[in-house]
Amino acid sequence: MNQLIIDTIKHAAREKKVLRIIYIEKDNTSEGWRHVEPYSFSKDDSDDGLFAWDISKDGIRRFSLERITQTEITDQTYVPRYAVEIF
Repeated sequence: MNQLIIDTIKHAAREKKVLRIIYIEKDNTSEGWRHVEPYSFSKDDSDDGLFAWDISKDGIRRFSLERITQTEITDQTYVPRYAVEIF
């Protein structure tokens, strides 16, 4: 797991800034930059994840942290739809 990516997610969540991510799907495809509002981390049996609101999909999604390859914080802020549990 990339610590720089984790730190960037944490910073975006603390500041309530929209985050841009490059995410690699299970079939190795990517939609390019996705704009998300980060809310919480999750862990299941073998996978750490990020719960975030995907702005273009208009819904909450769980992203595997291992498949997030790039992150950038935007200047755009968001009003939380859920409790932000990342500190």
